[in-house]
Amino acid sequence: MTNLRAAIKCIRFLLTTLFYHSVILIGNIFAKFGFNNKPWNTNLRKHWSISVQKILKMKLTVNGTAPNPPFFLVANHLSYIDVWVLFSTAKGTFITKSDVQEWPLVGFVLRTAGMIFINRGRKADITRVNNEISKNVTQDQGVFLFPESTTSNGETILPFKSSLFQYPAQEGIDVVTSAITYRTNDENVDAASEICWCTEISFPEHFWNVLKLKEFEATITFSDQKLVHSDRKFLATNSKLILEEIFEPVKQLKTNAESNSSITV
Repeated sequence: MTNLRAAIKCIRFLLTTLFYHSVILIGNIFAKFGFNNKPWNTNLRKHWSISVQKILKMKLTVNGTAPNPPFFLVANHLSYIDVWVLFSTAKGTFITKSDVQEWPLVGFVLRTAGMIFINRGRKADITRVNNEISKNVTQDQGVFLFPESTTSNGETILPFKSSLFQYPAQEGIDVVTSAITYRTNDENVDAASEICWCTEISFPEHFWNVLKLKEFEATITFSDQKLVHSDRKFLATNSKLILEEIFEPVKQLKTNAESNSSITV
């Protein structure tokens, strides 16, 4: 029964993604002739994410108020599901690792949908990415960053990387903070392992397990504090402190409580 449920959800997910991505591509074509496709893309990503949440049977609770563009938003990172949580609540685009570009289908979709890619293994790439951030922080959208640079099982907040805070420090852009957490209503289903993607399990296998879930809950909490400072390390340090104040750890089953591995995404 669970595999049948997953198969039906998967088909619906693929068809929904195909539809919204096709419309985004149309906007990209018109952009070559001067059309401003950023508000077009942000609205489509929002409706796509809401549709995906319904398909996955994910109930989303929003605490606080999402920022209006332009903004630089930092959040903790638990899973690729974070993308749909943020897209549905705030108008922005993501910074993600360059390796994702090589993923079959996923890489093409994200690349053409306006994501910003960074090669975390090359320090020289930071300058290029900061320039990309400056092009994408506009009156129509902000930028989302996962400064932990990796996922976790939601037990705690991992150390922040400060390099990509250079743009908001340099331009005086508001840095806002949000905390994401997940839970299930089934005491036999561990959100830390079934929803958080923090082990070496492959994306297709993990996503299939998510599709098999009957339902789950996501909560995003936006802090009302805004940071403006010329020192990127100050922004990184203090945004982490704010995040720790509003973060609710993902509830883990006792059998998985000792697991604390992570992978970069």
